[in-house]
Amino acid sequence: MRNLYSLLCLSVFVFFFSNLQSQCSNGRYYDKIFSQSSSTVTFGNAMNFDSTFVDLKMDIYQPTGDNFLHRPLIVLAFPGSFTAGTRLSPDIITMCDNFSRRGYVCASIDYRLGFEGGSDCDTNQFKALMRAVQDMKAAVRFFYRDEQTTNTFRIDTNQIWIGGSSAGAFIGLNYAYGKVDTLSRSEPAWARPALDSLGGPEGNSGNPGYASKVKGVIDLCGAIADTVWMMPGDPILVGVHGTADATVSCYFDSVYASTHPESLLFGGGDIKNRLDHIPLNHFLYLFQGADHVPYILPIPFIPPASKYMDSTVWIVRDFLFQNTTCDSTQISGVEDVAYEISVSVFPNPSDDATVIYSHYNNDLTAEIFSVDGKIVTKKIVPAQSSQEISKQELGAGIYVIRMTDLKNSIHRTERIVFY
Repeated sequence: MRNLYSLLCLSVFVFFFSNLQSQCSNGRYYDKIFSQSSSTVTFGNAMNFDSTFVDLKMDIYQPTGDNFLHRPLIVLAFPGSFTAGTRLSPDIITMCDNFSRRGYVCASIDYRLGFEGGSDCDTNQFKALMRAVQDMKAAVRFFYRDEQTTNTFRIDTNQIWIGGSSAGAFIGLNYAYGKVDTLSRSEPAWARPALDSLGGPEGNSGNPGYASKVKGVIDLCGAIADTVWMMPGDPILVGVHGTADATVSCYFDSVYASTHPESLLFGGGDIKNRLDHIPLNHFLYLFQGADHVPYILPIPFIPPASKYMDSTVWIVRDFLFQNTTCDSTQISGVEDVAYEISVSVFPNPSDDATVIYSHYNNDLTAEIFSVDGKIVTKKIVPAQSSQEISKQELGAGIYVIRMTDLKNSIHRTERIVFY
């Protein structure tokens, strides 16, 4: 029987690894070749539902020692149904850690929470969503302003990705695709006045006068009010959704929605169907039988959640890698980072063989362990070369490869699956 790991990953990785082409040297944007550091900044200030003003902060994660002058940016928002949550949400922190170590600048942002009078009526839910969209736009404008002034974070503003988890994905989807002049059904009478009362889609959360255009969306279990909003030429999209999601339905359910107006939404399955029928670059993977945000529930970082998180990271990684332009312009007079061991291992999972491709300047020793910690075999991966590992040699299962240089002074681990 195929294990859970293979079931989650197989179809997406067979597709992606057969199409991967290196965009940058040393594994940048694909491998975790950096360490990372983080800092907190205030990017805006805005009036909340209760007429109080709140500062909006974000934690910015950067690859340590990176000397590229123009770097892609990922801006992510946390889950919590627009009533709770924090920018320290473990799923968002995991994403930021993973992608900053691959060479992206990542930002985990605050956004305003809560409903007027504690009422979650349709109008108040819509206003909470739009306040959050305004706050994410202010965060993006912060980086446009930085790029045009101090250039502290060295962002390539042509390569900005937005999104998040659950409510955070709602924010990214509505930011990128929301349209007031394109609807497949009648607009609710309360929608336009509610939006106008907030100051329109751009809002007043901070950094006025700067652009808020983005390249793409990372949709982790989100939904959108109308899939017809998604048009050719719009931002591209990558994401995941569970087909058994009982919180944010993967597919529109007209029977349920008839008695639950807040469920007049279209989830990952409907979004995928829409994008499969228009010329818009995308990859949205559906976890069969999975509930809401399976990568963080019931317990973060412990199977099966950790396996869903691994798969989610890899799905996003592969799509971004294919769609990130490598501008290798470097800061004058600054030497490049001393990379960790940079390797690529693919195809993975595999039903036959996988190959370790080394981008390291010295030979590597690859020790392969079974999941119970026993060493199975040892191989040498020549400098700037490759070494094949076959299923016939190891058998079906999950294995861990520990790679070290010949002085045993630097190491890296990867997981591989043979099904």
